[in-house]
Amino acid sequence: MPSSSGRDDHPCRATRAARSNRRGSWFGHGQIATTEKSGFGRFLDDLVYAFADVSVPLIPALFFVSVATPNRFFGLKTSALVAWTTMVLVAALIRGGWLPPLATETRGWVSLAPALLLFRVAYFNALLAVATYGGGTVATTLALPLVSIGVSVVAAGIGIATFPRLAELFCDRFLVSGVRPSD
Repeated sequence: MPSSSGRDDHPCRATRAARSNRRGSWFGHGQIATTEKSGFGRFLDDLVYAFADVSVPLIPALFFVSVATPNRFFGLKTSALVAWTTMVLVAALIRGGWLPPLATETRGWVSLAPALLLFRVAYFNALLAVATYGGGTVATTLALPLVSIGVSVVAAGIGIATFPRLAELFCDRFLVSGVRPSD
């Protein structure tokens, strides 16, 4: 049975959005209500949520790539932009329940537990670096610019799809010690 926090299968996972068509809406002056949304409305809501959840921890890596790398056609900046966009899109699809995360049966995204903030910062920045420099290396070394985009998409997509499972393992190891609400 789901708890009031929206977590039912794991304490570090928020699964309510993957199971429901209801999303929070803001009516101004601090009034928030939950409303039933269509599939397109759910996707937009999940996309905005995922953009904030992925982009804020990525600020250090995005700043580094934008300042420290030169502008080149299909260079590191292009790979970083493609990887960042892929990370946001895949996170939104996982949050809404349209795409199952890899290596776990629990649908939905990772909760916004404060203890997972540093894990997000480290993981997302490392993932963006791998996707960016992997794609950039293919573009410059092999002179295959379109393949570099594919490398960035695959690396970022697989990396962000495994993030919910890795967050579960991190949570079990360091935060919760294996206690689950269903036990």
